[in-house]
Amino acid sequence: MRDAEGFVDTGDVLELREGRYYFAGRRDGTINVGGLKVHPEEVEAVINRHPEVGMSLVRTRKSSITGGLVVADVVLKRPKQPEGSGTQELQREILQFCRAELALYKVPVGINFVSTLAVSQTGKLIRRHA
Repeated sequence: MRDAEGFVDTGDVLELREGRYYFAGRRDGTINVGGLKVHPEEVEAVINRHPEVGMSLVRTRKSSITGGLVVADVVLKRPKQPEGSGTQELQREILQFCRAELALYKVPVGINFVSTLAVSQTGKLIRRHA
């Protein structure tokens, strides 16, 4: 729906940094961690830069203390055996990777390795917001 000036609110959140606008995420998908806002796309971009990650989906897990916590479902480029000791080490490595790039409240509290993520026909992640 257009506003009085003819603009359409898409729900996209943009940040202005050094004269350039950057896509930060979608307002409806924002995770609230103790009053601090986390855009899943920002966290996914960091996780996806890890050399062993194929793709990721960041979502919220309810918390009675903070309202929400950040968790990530991750598809690896080369899947490891679920019981393998390398899996826990890789989880720690990805979390350390996130700590180096993100504010602490944006770092996932858990990494879940999954074989696939739901993707639409256009190639976009299917997000299920609670």
